[in-house]
Amino acid sequence: MPNPQVFTRSSVNLRSGPQPRETVLDVIGAGELVEIVEDRGDFVKVRTVRFQPAVSGYVRRSVLVEKRPTVQVFPVLQLDPLTKIASVPAALPLSEFLKWLDTDKEPAWLPERAVQMVSSGGKPSTRKLIQKALSARTAEWEAWVSEVKTHDRLSSARLDEWFVILSGGREMWSFRAERIFQHPSEHSSAPAWVAPSDALHWTGHVHVNNQERKYKTWYEVEFSKLDSDFRGWYKADLLEEYIFPEGARPLVIPENKSTAFDLSKPALRLPADPELEEARKAGRRASQYIDVNAVLGRNRVNHNLCGEFCVAALAGSDLVPLLRKWLPVYSGAKSILEGDHGTSIPDLQSLLDLAGLKYEFFRGEASVAPITPGYLRKMLDEGQMAIAGVGITGSGVLKFNSGIRHWVVIEDVIRVQNTGWVRLYNPFPNKEETYPFDQVFGSNAGSGTGLWVKLAQTRSQPASA
Repeated sequence: MPNPQVFTRSSVNLRSGPQPRETVLDVIGAGELVEIVEDRGDFVKVRTVRFQPAVSGYVRRSVLVEKRPTVQVFPVLQLDPLTKIASVPAALPLSEFLKWLDTDKEPAWLPERAVQMVSSGGKPSTRKLIQKALSARTAEWEAWVSEVKTHDRLSSARLDEWFVILSGGREMWSFRAERIFQHPSEHSSAPAWVAPSDALHWTGHVHVNNQERKYKTWYEVEFSKLDSDFRGWYKADLLEEYIFPEGARPLVIPENKSTAFDLSKPALRLPADPELEEARKAGRRASQYIDVNAVLGRNRVNHNLCGEFCVAALAGSDLVPLLRKWLPVYSGAKSILEGDHGTSIPDLQSLLDLAGLKYEFFRGEASVAPITPGYLRKMLDEGQMAIAGVGITGSGVLKFNSGIRHWVVIEDVIRVQNTGWVRLYNPFPNKEETYPFDQVFGSNAGSGTGLWVKLAQTRSQPASA
């Protein structure tokens, strides 16, 4: 049986023996994949996975991020062979749940289909199943509800907090560097700094401090770095869940890029104009460098049609027919095509209007409201894809800090640790590609601008491997 592989929580001293005073052989950075080869309780012997040659030594167990099993409190409902739903959603407000407990009805948050299945006798009462599960944890439940009431948090508490407490905590990461405070206030002492590469352990306990000017909600956290352990409070608005890789998907192994998504299953119907093949045969650097003769009536190779290609892909259309419709109805279209100019957000909006696609602004600022893997996942799950402005090299490789700006379509994301893999449509080669999140948006959480586009219900969704 292979040795378990885990990640380092933060910087860690690798020692010659299982004692805190043993010689430090090396210092390993945060997020490194290591293999546990010997367990000594508070100390474990590990071997690095990606270092060549591998480095071995002893580390404190508290500096390793190990996946904990999630406690399943309430039953999962099987609506049909392919559909399962939580009988009690983690995001459900405690106040709503308590109010429901005082009734004799089936849960109002369940889909109508689930309620009908119970009323027809096809499924047992969901209410009874929930009550039975809750009665098995009466002491834990009453202790948590009492804590919430003591801190006057009935209006803000979510069931997820209790689930986290029962599971022994949850691993989190901060999308910007910040301090751990001794108390839930910026005015208290701060014994430690946390970097975006680090992983924090949230205990599940929450405190709301309405005296604070900006960050009012705080999470109780634990953190280990080098030879020190810290416990304190962290600004909840800066935290996202730390996601353990599934299968062979850690980003520290570059080869995982080829298996993160199944690109053989298209997420979008890409433009297939004959001009694309002509561009390839002519030896142009990019497939998107097409001649727009069929639109303007004269030869004109255009090098800045990435935004137009993105809209065409989202609309499931070839590009040239879309440009032909655009030219007579948008005042800026002729100048863009004849002058070989790039497209702005208003230009993209006009194209999306023409295609009948709904949209909203996509904007992130690293220090205020950053683009994170969690943010992308939330919006994608709502049935949207993003036309995002990113950087690109002259050879067509995306690079967040390049001075050459480029439009792409964000199709999917797989969160891994405090970063992830991004699936996108790149007009430069007219292909769907996979990139590390940091390469597209910058380290851990970035800035960017663009448009979220609501997809048609019939559009095929990205398929992860």
